Amino acid sequence: MKLKYIFTTVLAALALTTGCKEDIERHLDEVQVSSSYVAIPAEGGSKTIKVTAHDAWGFEQIPDWLTIYPSYGSAGEADVTFSAEKATSTNEATVYLSCGGKYQLINVLQMTEKTELPISTCKEVNNGEDGVTYRIKGTVKNISNTTYGNYYVQDDTDEVYVYGTLDASGAEKNFSSLGITAGDIVTVEGPRKTYSGTIELVNVTVIAIEKSLIKVDSVDPESAELPIEGGDFTVTLSCSGDGVSVSIPEAAQSWLSVKSVSTSAKEAVVVFNAAANAGGDRSTTLEFITTSGGKEYSATTTLAQKGAVIAATVEEFLAAAEGDTQYRVTGVITEVSANSQYHNANIIVASGDFTKTVQLYRAVASEGNVEDLGLAAGDIVTVVGKRSSYNGNPQMAAGGIVESVKSYAKATLAEFLAAANDSEFAVTGKITKVAFLSGKSAYNNVNITIADEENTLYLYRVTTYDKSDVAVLNPEVGATITVGGKRGEYNGSPQMAAGGVVLAYTAPADEPDPDPTPDESPYSIDLNYTLGANAYDDGIATINGVEGQKVLKIGTSSKAGSVTITIPAGTKKVSFYAVAWKGAATTLTFSMGGSIVATQDIAANDGATGNTPYTLTVADTDKYSWDIPVDLPTDTDITISTAEGAKTRAIFFGIKK
Repeated sequence: MKLKYIFTTVLAALALTTGCKEDIERHLDEVQVSSSYVAIPAEGGSKTIKVTAHDAWGFEQIPDWLTIYPSYGSAGEADVTFSAEKATSTNEATVYLSCGGKYQLINVLQMTEKTELPISTCKEVNNGEDGVTYRIKGTVKNISNTTYGNYYVQDDTDEVYVYGTLDASGAEKNFSSLGITAGDIVTVEGPRKTYSGTIELVNVTVIAIEKSLIKVDSVDPESAELPIEGGDFTVTLSCSGDGVSVSIPEAAQSWLSVKSVSTSAKEAVVVFNAAANAGGDRSTTLEFITTSGGKEYSATTTLAQKGAVIAATVEEFLAAAEGDTQYRVTGVITEVSANSQYHNANIIVASGDFTKTVQLYRAVASEGNVEDLGLAAGDIVTVVGKRSSYNGNPQMAAGGIVESVKSYAKATLAEFLAAANDSEFAVTGKITKVAFLSGKSAYNNVNITIADEENTLYLYRVTTYDKSDVAVLNPEVGATITVGGKRGEYNGSPQMAAGGVVLAYTAPADEPDPDPTPDESPYSIDLNYTLGANAYDDGIATINGVEGQKVLKIGTSSKAGSVTITIPAGTKKVSFYAVAWKGAATTLTFSMGGSIVATQDIAANDGATGNTPYTLTVADTDKYSWDIPVDLPTDTDITISTAEGAKTRAIFFGIKK
């Protein structure tokens, strides 16, 4: 029985995976460029960017006035040069860099005369396009780097992040020469770029600076950091405007208040009071505002207050909010890389049940150099630091302090067995027996027997280092485990004493299913498959007198089941036999990528009953096949499911291409 209509839908679905030039992804994994904006001088010249591609690539829609060399290439890195002759009028173009069916846009500009750009609002920039040069005017906020000149510019519509500010001669890394401070009103212009989700104007040119009429002269305490018990914080300002108002962010109003404000002709003194801090570290940015001639000017300063360090498990740290709160996190090291040049280390630690991990980024030692601590996988480390993230992945912020390290000397099973009682070691072996597994609701430990090539060792009442649920770890026979603990004895037999902790765990490897080998039987299963819910592949049957044929049983008496068949790329035809349970004809549903592409009724078979082995008599009407009109571009998964309800069981065999 033909099922051609299945692959009409399948091929249509596959076609949806092909992109079109009208819907371009500008930031791709397939190909990256060092710059999406290229400026060539009016007198002619060239500019080189780097292309990093994972597949063959090439440029499209290159205008006559522009030369790109090389204009195509293979996977890897390449320096690509854009060149143009002297121009008599401004040239501009958008060229397309194609790779793997996806496109990057490169904007190229050769400007013959300086064009006065109109001022765009910050909102217009944020809604604009990368590679386009914008001019904005607004108040400088939150200067984060005084070498490169990184800060926010805010107007009435939104704010834009400036990454890099050129000095008066057009040079980088000289921001301080401009004398720009928070609160100044600046007019700047530069090309837009998106980096890790942040919209930026990069290496902007400063068109104008209007100095703020209010400036922070001093703070007391000078560190702008209050103790955990709270207290007063004083800010002295110079002000040439009409009065001073103070803005405390809403999030800080529960613990910070204005105690007094005093003003003179050119000066204002504002005293704040902070409450005692029972939580973690906290901070806020205070804004001081004055007006003159209908314009508003501002100045800012930050205030921090120490807090308690909050003890957190790996799971709790991952779930915490980003901010200044300090957390004390203990974990078992799974990976570590120490940098002797910068004296910091990237450490990955796991929860006790090894279900969660987190990176402690660029941690440092409380004293001395972190590389001298000898940190290694299997050590239990405690680090204090702030919760941050990178590319959406939680991590501890740079500068976390390593407070303590618990290391176990490594020993073979023979060395552990021969050691004196109370000697402490870490031993590794393959689990041969698991007994008395007791979860967190009871004793939270497990008895494990491990072995190497020559010895066995009994580990009594093993637990997790952080007291997480040992039942979640679920140690299995065949797994490899490392446990740290003390040597003990029971009735004269050596063992690891109660309280050993798991330092590493690798679940037993699933043996890969061998690739199916076609045989002479028309009922053999020759394609790879994956069992879904309520599916079984431990059955055999005698089919039309042919004994010992493997069959797949899908579904139970009350629950639907499914199996996914992988059709190799280039396949032209697929066939299989399918019968429903005795007296219960059913309907099969075929789906791809979660979408239903076809259904098919199948007949009941009197031999499909009871338990394996089955005895089946099948006819040609029980065989289903389809022709594939074009080469499949990749291996394709088709999921076949039985119907929901009472008629839920089917048997499959003879799956071939």
